[in-house]
Amino acid sequence: MARLIINSPDGKRGILELSKPLLTVGRTSANDLVLNDTSVSRFHAVFKQLDGGAVVVADRGSTNGVLLNGKRVVGETSLNHGDILKLGVYQLVFERVNETGLIVKKADIASGLNEVLRGGEGAQLSIRRTGSTKRSTSAQDMLENLGKLERENYLLRVLYDCGKALSSKLSVDDIASQVMELAFRIEGVERGFMMLFHKDGSVDRVTEVKYRDAASAEKEQQIALGSTIMDRIKSEHQPILIEDVSEDERFSGSESMKISGLRSAMCAPLVGSQHLMGVLYVDNLQRKAAFTQEELNVFSLVAAQAAAAMDNALAHRQLAESAIQRSALERFLAPEVVEMIAADPSGARLGGTNKKVSVMFADIRGFTPLSERMPPEQIVEVLNEYFTRVTDVIFDVGGTLDKYIGDAVMAVFGAPISKGNDAENAVRAAVEIQKLVVEMNRDAGLRHWPELEVGIGINTGIVTAGNIGSPKRLDYTVIGDAVNTASRLMSKAVAGQVIISQSTAKDLGKRYPLHPLAPLLVKGKSEPVPAFEVQWKEKKAVSRS
Repeated sequence: MARLIINSPDGKRGILELSKPLLTVGRTSANDLVLNDTSVSRFHAVFKQLDGGAVVVADRGSTNGVLLNGKRVVGETSLNHGDILKLGVYQLVFERVNETGLIVKKADIASGLNEVLRGGEGAQLSIRRTGSTKRSTSAQDMLENLGKLERENYLLRVLYDCGKALSSKLSVDDIASQVMELAFRIEGVERGFMMLFHKDGSVDRVTEVKYRDAASAEKEQQIALGSTIMDRIKSEHQPILIEDVSEDERFSGSESMKISGLRSAMCAPLVGSQHLMGVLYVDNLQRKAAFTQEELNVFSLVAAQAAAAMDNALAHRQLAESAIQRSALERFLAPEVVEMIAADPSGARLGGTNKKVSVMFADIRGFTPLSERMPPEQIVEVLNEYFTRVTDVIFDVGGTLDKYIGDAVMAVFGAPISKGNDAENAVRAAVEIQKLVVEMNRDAGLRHWPELEVGIGINTGIVTAGNIGSPKRLDYTVIGDAVNTASRLMSKAVAGQVIISQSTAKDLGKRYPLHPLAPLLVKGKSEPVPAFEVQWKEKKAVSRS
């Protein structure tokens, strides 16, 4: 088995098995191995597994090259076990390993919380009452102190493990269930529930009431959490211990609590970082003074950790939802448009403004007859990789991906945000697309893919740019004669050609060499359109004897 050990500059390491005949490496997401650093080119290198098991590496026109054991790779070079490669700031070590059976053993780590939840030996969380018994001997004092230390140590361990367990929960329901399991390990708790609030203080929902005794659950005794307790919790944010409702002056005016037959209860607030998130409640209908101050302290700490866990879960959910929404937008819109909508969602409405932009169309030549000889799944595979690489190029130079049209791509440079050199960016993107097609074609045979050929047209002019469509389905795009002209120029471009209009050439300056073409007759224009071909191919040096 061949594999790469990947070492990043921040000290992180990874392993990638070479399980495919061809593995691409580069900065963008279209690659099998993504090395996200500007020192790595978009399409940097490939690793090939040849018949017989040999593995070779080849540079794919990267800026910084591929270094193998300190020397730059030229052409396809075979790899040996232990070879060290350098791609930008990343170090890759090539290894060959014999596949042997791996035995993985899972550690069984003792946990106070696990013991509590399993109800095993020592699981009952009980704080013993200490009376006023006479201490007769120093040995007895030592034993009592030792017992107290053991109970305190056990309590600290349970609270520590409780915090770890709750912090790993990312669902409010899971947290509520976990908390009730813990609460029922406190001696005297017969039933309980959790009530959750909205931010405005109104009740969101109440979890299912949990009973220690199933027979008690069938009687469906009323839970007496009246306005008296609720008002105190909301105003003071402090836990409440009720030792005997019939004798507690705080609840003398609460008829509902007297009717319920409640004797003892504990109630603790769930205080989040933003607001009171709810209340944790347990009680005992039979015994007065069923709970002590020590047990209330434990109960309150569990509630505090539950609130922190709920805060974390809600924050995680909000981040996840935001990431999903942003990811969905980025599938259809350029990063600048996503930023614009994120900064001002109200701006996503119908309407547009006139802008000067450069519009680029790139089309795969002869793809329709090619696709007739290919299975559908292979057509999708080829187009997905091509479109991914093209989209990365467009975004890298500040363009906006407008749409895919069959096997063609439309991109805009200058809307919604102008970079000041939009014509140059459009031509740069076109040149990079032609180069990446050349690189993809180098390995087409190994993948059993057809070689692609692309024609590109670019025009610069005034368009209407904005959200066009219906209130339910907005589409950020550009329309106008300048767009149509760019499309017509693309239709005239042959394989490997980049044709630009006179207006684009004027804004381009001398960044790229141009070759004047005979004026082109294009659909929709009564007069021929002046055009130029961008000379993007590098001239090979000619040796002189």
